[in-house]
Amino acid sequence: MKNQIKISDFVKLTGSTLKTIIYYHKIGLLPEPERSPGGYRLYGAAELTRMQLIKHLKSLGLDLKRIKEILGDKHNDKTLREVLESLRRDLLSEKESLEERIAQIELILSEDQVILNEDICDSPSFQMITDILKPEQIRNYAQTCPELFDQQRKLFGILDDFQWGEDYQDTFKALAEYFQAHPEQYQIALDLGVRLSKLTQLSEDDPEIEILARESTEIIKSIP
Repeated sequence: MKNQIKISDFVKLTGSTLKTIIYYHKIGLLPEPERSPGGYRLYGAAELTRMQLIKHLKSLGLDLKRIKEILGDKHNDKTLREVLESLRRDLLSEKESLEERIAQIELILSEDQVILNEDICDSPSFQMITDILKPEQIRNYAQTCPELFDQQRKLFGILDDFQWGEDYQDTFKALAEYFQAHPEQYQIALDLGVRLSKLTQLSEDDPEIEILARESTEIIKSIP
């Protein structure tokens, strides 16, 4: 029992809780230690080192399942290195994404175009499209036809909720990439959208309806 401590002291030294230690034993993250003749758990340097590693890996963003996999082969330095390198790449990617979103927010704030409503959290599909298109294209869309812009935001939210086909987002992505590369076609589509939004104001025999149908078909056919 030399240099071994009871669980109460182990909790204090590791800055953890009794509940946490018991749970780690239960899931196999901490192996069961030796016990005293009286049945008390006894902890030594090995358990303290393992607990320190667990806390360190948790601070890096790893979950308990992944930590258990890593520590399961504690003599394999390569496994730990590969996991940490992978985690580093993920964090750098997340950092880049956050910086891009911050830049977008600062751009909106600088132009005083903040609108707070129930649709402030865009759907993943709509966010994907706005990330692909240039900021000026999005602003042009919102300013040229705000009602259509708002309706499309809501529509994408519904499509995402219902997962409208396995590859439904691929079509949106391809269309956004096409418009990003062909801003003149994007402007034509916006102008047509403005006219289409006024359909309800036209009579059934208005010649503009047939013109709009023909032009819409031509635009759709022109997009690869």
